[in-house]
Amino acid sequence: MFRLQKALQLIEIVLLAITFTIFAALFFIGKVDAAELKVTMLDVGQGDALLIQTDDENILIDTGDASARDKLFQQLETFNIERIDKLILTHPHADHIANAAFLLSTPVGEVYDNGQISSSIYYRRYVKACKEQNIPRYTLRDGDYFFLADGAYLFSSRSQDFKNINDSSLVLRLVYGDFSMLFTGDVSQTLEMELFQNYTVQSTVLKAAHHGSKTSNSIDFVKAVNPKYVFISAAANNKFGHPHKESLENFILAGVARKNIFCTAFNGYVTISTDGLTATVTPQFQNNWVDDYLGYRVKTETIWSAD
Repeated sequence: MFRLQKALQLIEIVLLAITFTIFAALFFIGKVDAAELKVTMLDVGQGDALLIQTDDENILIDTGDASARDKLFQQLETFNIERIDKLILTHPHADHIANAAFLLSTPVGEVYDNGQISSSIYYRRYVKACKEQNIPRYTLRDGDYFFLADGAYLFSSRSQDFKNINDSSLVLRLVYGDFSMLFTGDVSQTLEMELFQNYTVQSTVLKAAHHGSKTSNSIDFVKAVNPKYVFISAAANNKFGHPHKESLENFILAGVARKNIFCTAFNGYVTISTDGLTATVTPQFQNNWVDDYLGYRVKTETIWSAD
């Protein structure tokens, strides 16, 4: 009996060792061959459209303005996007939702918005298209989560006050391992203060609020986010002067390297790829534009010459 117990204990130890070895092997294999997540800030001129790609699904945040319809569809084709699994609309301004109805004529799984009703034609077309295409439409609430592939997730927050359309923007934070990205819609400095006082906003990448406007992107907020990279979606020579120099200076003061500030006006579409540990940014066009834009040039004057 004693020998039998010893034998059973030995078998149990061996099985535990084998189980541990298998789990350890799977763990390290997962670390070596971690799935890649990509986020691309599409170049849709004076508007927003950001594409998240995992192994399992494609998520599009906003659709740009009507004038950028062809560019939007061309870039989705460039990235081989045949289906949008989730379409998220941050708020019902034209430069964020104008192309939603047209996208819904292509394969789209489900749509999410902030619940704000608008009288704009683009909003009405979008709602009508959801019904006609029988596409589920949901309202994202404060604190809602999307769980994505390989442990990645999106966290949603939004103001409950719809008096200011920009400040009602859905704010989303994408997390994948050590990587994170904050999507800010068009929120103003007022909402930025509420965000960093009530939520975790620290992120590897900050999608600059309101196309880099000085009414957003306060120094306190940028410092709280503490980004390594800043993405700005704005058209070249736009009538608003976006991105504003005050915002760019706040990014620099907060410690963001100039070479890590990307803008669609100068860089085209910009993709960041990550395995959850490291991240690589690939712009369509390499362009260190920030100093020229800010007018940071060394001016020389001859005060003495031997000639």
